[in-house]
Amino acid sequence: MAPKAQYERVHEQLKKEIVEQAFKPGDKLPSEKRLCDYFKVSRVTVRHALQQLEHEGLIYRKQGVGAFVAEKRMHQSIVQLTDFSEDMKRAGYKSSSRLIDLKKVKADKFINSVLELKPDAPLIKVDRVRLANNRPIAFDETWLPASYGQLLFDEDLTNQTIYQVFEDKYDIPIIGGRYKITATCASEYISSQLEVPEGEAVLEIDRCSRTTGNKKIYFQKRYNNPAFISYELELLRNENSDELTKHELELREFVPKFYAEKH
Repeated sequence: MAPKAQYERVHEQLKKEIVEQAFKPGDKLPSEKRLCDYFKVSRVTVRHALQQLEHEGLIYRKQGVGAFVAEKRMHQSIVQLTDFSEDMKRAGYKSSSRLIDLKKVKADKFINSVLELKPDAPLIKVDRVRLANNRPIAFDETWLPASYGQLLFDEDLTNQTIYQVFEDKYDIPIIGGRYKITATCASEYISSQLEVPEGEAVLEIDRCSRTTGNKKIYFQKRYNNPAFISYELELLRNENSDELTKHELELREFVPKFYAEKH
């Protein structure tokens, strides 16, 4: 087996066991020698796999002691538009949703304007609690034009995302979106869904996603519990910096970090 294939096999198997919690947060991984014997690969291959897991935030290493499963799991770049299940998969969590409501609602002046609909056009509204390993970490309120929203009524939105329904079943691609990130206080309704005290500070992300032809497909307000999610970004001061590579942008990194436990 080629070295690259060996490394990928070791990396994917260890990652699978960490994600599925065969190894739990805080557990020490087998020694490099034991991993070499188990996978029948070189120490260089094992070290490469461990380095990748550390880069992904799944493990941390103590010099002279060994590698341990991290309490924190991350990450997914917001520089690329993704949905909740993609974020959670890359962060090492199992994602699901709890559907609170899916219904037709009256026009809303602000929402209709954002979605570029007629002022009196009815909307479809979806309310969902977003879960990571069955723990509520976010709450979504999503408004859609009726032409798109009606496609969701016969779908399982507990295990599928809206992106998945549109892209996989109806070949409606999500090609972009605009984000706005701010802070707000949890209303009684939001606090009950996120299981936080009323008035607690939460991170609000407003986004409007679009499909081909620049058609707005939905507007969403996501309320993240900051006890589980925070954001980090890295910027380049000079776009002509020697550090700039073909893999980097002026906005080098903007990533949500997901925590296994409250911090």
